[in-house]
Amino acid sequence: MPESKDRLKTTAISILLYLAVWKVLSLLIGRQIILPPPEEVFLQVLLLFRGREVFPQVIPTLVRGLSGFALSFILGVLCGVAAGLSRRFRWFLNPLLISIRSIPVLSLILLAIIWFRTELVPVFICFLVVFPLLTGSVASGVSRIDRDLLEMARIYRKTPGEIFKMIYLPSMLPYVGNAMSTGLGLTWKSVVAAEILSMPEKGMGTSMQAAQFQLDTPVLFAWTILIVLLSALFEGILGILEKKGVHHRG
Repeated sequence: MPESKDRLKTTAISILLYLAVWKVLSLLIGRQIILPPPEEVFLQVLLLFRGREVFPQVIPTLVRGLSGFALSFILGVLCGVAAGLSRRFRWFLNPLLISIRSIPVLSLILLAIIWFRTELVPVFICFLVVFPLLTGSVASGVSRIDRDLLEMARIYRKTPGEIFKMIYLPSMLPYVGNAMSTGLGLTWKSVVAAEILSMPEKGMGTSMQAAQFQLDTPVLFAWTILIVLLSALFEGILGILEKKGVHHRG
């Protein structure tokens, strides 16, 4: 409990310090179109909620992000397990993963705009960004399983389901948890970036692009803050689920 209070206190102080630096810089620059003051940005956030502009834009982005993340998670876990168990499959998969990591995201978005409807572009980009991360993490977890434990499980004639539950799953979970935490952050970045360029009818990225066209920097900052809050919300949910999982296994 003392550590938790100390963490909250330190976090609050750091946020206040960042806001103070932001305020000072906005005063020094003196041009709202370049750097609006924090109070103006937070006022725009409130106005977005008051004008009911938030949820019609946030929900499509949320659906696209979760869809892309879920697809990458399912295929990433399956391919990661296969790559961890088979060196040949890992060798076969590596060129694809390296290629996806190496191609600039902007190039992928431009190609996806040609290939797909605008609503599907963010889902596709999210999948491509997160899939290699999850696959590599799961493969690392599986490949580092103690072979002596597997041999002992076979000697005691444990079923494949029991082996997976007692040996594979505990080895994979730390790697999967770390990859999911990083992947969630990349999810919202990639989805919003794809929305900004593809401009579907509804989406947070579309709203940001509209604000940029109108040179409305406070609104652009307001949508950026909402994206940060959305990412923090899911990071918090994931953290709670991880703690419950650790407590349950303990």
